[in-house]
Amino acid sequence: MRLEIGIIALVEEVLGVPAERRAQFDWLINKPSPAHFGEYYPRIVDLFEKMGGDWGGLSAKADGHLTPDAYFPAPYNFIFEFDELQHFTAFRQATLDFYSEDLALGFDRHAYLQLCLKHQEMAIQKGTDRFRRKTADFPFLNGRAAQRAFFDTFRDWLPPLHGLKPTLRLTEFEVTDILSGEIIGYAAKDYICSLIEQRLTQAESVM
Repeated sequence: MRLEIGIIALVEEVLGVPAERRAQFDWLINKPSPAHFGEYYPRIVDLFEKMGGDWGGLSAKADGHLTPDAYFPAPYNFIFEFDELQHFTAFRQATLDFYSEDLALGFDRHAYLQLCLKHQEMAIQKGTDRFRRKTADFPFLNGRAAQRAFFDTFRDWLPPLHGLKPTLRLTEFEVTDILSGEIIGYAAKDYICSLIEQRLTQAESVM
């Protein structure tokens, strides 16, 4: 079973609404555009180029939606992402360094940067051959990891521009006791509740 399935189920219990597991949004696709990014478009272009992205390869790709782990509809209206070890690469660190300090986020960017510094080598090692391969838009070793980090930026920057609250993220490092079965039942639910409340408060403090 994928780890996020159980965590999403706990978040559903805490919030009292079912998540949409295959939600798609017209503006959350695999290519940046001025129409979707607005004032952030020059910045996302700059990030793509600094990451070694290839515009020809990106343009040649078929358009496709980026499907979040879950979407919690009204009254919450936020995308939910569960970030496992393989998300915390040097590429993700590079994207997070590009975030402005006043950007509304549903997670602690500085904590994520520390996790990238600590786990980036293991994050790449955990990746399968598919994860480590080159891609058309990032045609170099571990290009798939770079692509993942780039698309995580889409999930963070775009929702508030299109009427949603900031994307809420939890990491596997925060819920190891739940994943291992050391915390179960009401205790697990209470713990997830505290994390969700913390994230929502943090996001609202910046907006």
